[in-house]
Amino acid sequence: MPRALRFLAGPEAMARIRRDGVSDGMFDVVAGASGGPKWLSLTRLDRVIFSRWFRDRTRPLHLVGSSIGTWRFACVAQADPVAAIRRFEETYLRYEVHPPVTRTRLSQDSRELLDAVLGETGAEEVLSHRCMRLSVLAVRGRGLTGHRHPVFMGAGMAAAALANAVTRRSLPLFFERTLVHDQRSEAPFDCRLGFPTQPVPLTPRNLAPALMASGAVPFLFETVAEIEGGRPGLYMDGGIMDYHLDIPFKGDGLVLYPHFYDRIVPGWFDKFMRWRRPDPRNLSRTLLICPSREFVAKLPGGKVPDRGDFKRIPNPDRLRIWKAVVAETDRLAEEFADALDRGDLADRLEPLAA
Repeated sequence: MPRALRFLAGPEAMARIRRDGVSDGMFDVVAGASGGPKWLSLTRLDRVIFSRWFRDRTRPLHLVGSSIGTWRFACVAQADPVAAIRRFEETYLRYEVHPPVTRTRLSQDSRELLDAVLGETGAEEVLSHRCMRLSVLAVRGRGLTGHRHPVFMGAGMAAAALANAVTRRSLPLFFERTLVHDQRSEAPFDCRLGFPTQPVPLTPRNLAPALMASGAVPFLFETVAEIEGGRPGLYMDGGIMDYHLDIPFKGDGLVLYPHFYDRIVPGWFDKFMRWRRPDPRNLSRTLLICPSREFVAKLPGGKVPDRGDFKRIPNPDRLRIWKAVVAETDRLAEEFADALDRGDLADRLEPLAA
C-alpha cells in the first residue's frame, strides 16, 4: 500500500536529522498555512503532534501562522489541545451555509465558531501556556485596499495583484504586514527584514480580533476595524502576504511544517503563478510533513476539502464527504506515530524543493 505521509526536508534539516535523528527538541518553530477548509486534512495529525510529541516540552515553541493556520494553533496552545482541536473539528463539520450569503452573515458565523474554539478560558490558556508562543499574521490595508467601500477596495486589490505579478516587493505599497505575537518570547523573525512588519503585543483581549483579521478573506468576510495595540485601519487576511509563510525565521532550531500540499506558495496572489517560488534559504531548516499525492487521490472527491466545496456541493453531501475525508486522515496520524516509534523517519526524507 502506498504511504500516506511524506517527509520533505530542506538541506540543513535533512543533514541534521540524518546525523542526529529526529526529536521534538530540534524544533523552534511550527508553521501553519492559510487554506480555509484544507486544514481538515491535518486535524488528526495535529492531535498526535501536539498531544504526544510536544506534550512534555518546556522550552518556548513558536507557533506562526496566517488565517486558518492561526486558528489551528489557537487550539494546540490551550491546556487540553486534543479537546480544543476536537471542538474545532466537530463545530466546523456541522457548519452549513444557507442563502442569502453575505459578508456580515459569514463573519458572524466565524465569530461564533471562534467562540466555540476558545470557550470561556481559551484566550487566557493560550497566553499562559508553559511553552507555546502564538504569533498571528494579518495585514492592514493601505490606500485603496484600506477603504471600506467595496468598489475602492476592489480597485486597490486589482492594482495590488497586477503589481505583485511583477514583483512581491510591491506588496508593502498596498498592505502592512502585522505580527500579533506573544510577548513572553522574542518575535520568531526579524520584523525589519523582508516586508516591513508592525509588531503588536498579543493579549487575551486582542486574540480573537487578531484571529478574525488573519482569516478575513477580502470581499468574503468583513475586515476587522481594530486590533488593540495596532495602528488604526482595516485588518484582513494574513495570507495575502504570507499564504504559506516564505519567512526567514530566527534561531538555530528547525521549522516543523505540517502542510496540506508538497509545495509552498509565497502569497495569496501567487496561487496561480506557478513560477513564483519561495526563497530557498527560507526552507533550508524546514521539515515539511504532508499527505502523499496517492493518499489524496483516494480521498472522497479525490482532493482535500477547499472553500469551493461550499459552492459546488450541497450541504448534506459536502458534510458527508468532509467527514469521510477527516476519518481517512487518521492514517496520517498513525503513520507519523509509527515513524517515530520505528525510528525510520530519517530514512524517509525527501528533498524539499523551492
